[in-house]
Amino acid sequence: MSQRLKKIVRIPLRDQILDSIKRAIITGKFKASEKISEEELAAQLGVSRTPIREAIRVLEQQGLLEVIPKDGTYVTSFDSEQIKDGLHVRLALELLALKQSLERLSNLEWRNHCHELQKLLDLMFDAAQNLDAEKDAELDIEWHTTIIDASRNQNLSRTWRLTGLSHFIWSLEYRLYPLNQDDLLKHFERHKKLLHVFNEKNPEQCASELQYHIIRKIQDIDSAENPHPNV
Repeated sequence: MSQRLKKIVRIPLRDQILDSIKRAIITGKFKASEKISEEELAAQLGVSRTPIREAIRVLEQQGLLEVIPKDGTYVTSFDSEQIKDGLHVRLALELLALKQSLERLSNLEWRNHCHELQKLLDLMFDAAQNLDAEKDAELDIEWHTTIIDASRNQNLSRTWRLTGLSHFIWSLEYRLYPLNQDDLLKHFERHKKLLHVFNEKNPEQCASELQYHIIRKIQDIDSAENPHPNV
């Protein structure tokens, strides 16, 4: 009998809790420098404080929360220079992932990789049409995580997840520079252009476009801070 139903995936409770708190931070429901309470989080999520502590520990490692002894837990606050520093680190990781995936994947595997990116891109377009910035953030993270994982470099994938770099960057961008529908559609078009280059599988062009894709975010931040620079 052919497989026509999707298998049920059971997500561990600790992962659900982590994802819920992370989403609240990324989308700005918890503001920068806001103090959060284990007890209140546990009450809102209907769980004990033990998995809340585990989630806080992971989010602290990922740079989204700051735990101050004898004081409490706060949503991390960063300035634009730290955001740009994070983007440069992210660029280095993604360029390495791209290089290794181009070297290690067969032509068929590369086409399948691009097909997975296309499916995420289609969902990104739907999110833009629905003005769903939260969904767009999730898809953006998944899109670039797919690039990382295609490298087949477990150390690289582990580093990407351990640092929570993608969530860190999106959280800060989301809080500092809220997106409207035009921004979301522009965001979609940038990924569409990048995927078009990936489909050609020219290593130099792929690396150049990926670099431009991320560096342009730094330029966006500079433009937001200095809308009318002196020339």
